[in-house]
Amino acid sequence: MGDASVLGLESRARLSGAALETLAIIAYKQPLTRSGVEAVRGVNSDGAIASLINRGPIEEVGKAPGP
Repeated sequence: MGDASVLGLESRARLSGAALETLAIIAYKQPLTRSGVEAVRGVNSDGAIASLINRGPIEEVGKAPGP
């Protein structure tokens, strides 16, 4: 078993570099907002976050009280 099976991902489903980077940031600094991820990465992370939500390793659980 590889690391992908530990995360609940199938081994044939590869994550992009941006998605892996985003997943690592979220895992390390959770809970974290989308803007928090973008502040760490320095770029727009909408695509990477959408990909991770669709594949299942992350999920949206709420909204921050502020902007």
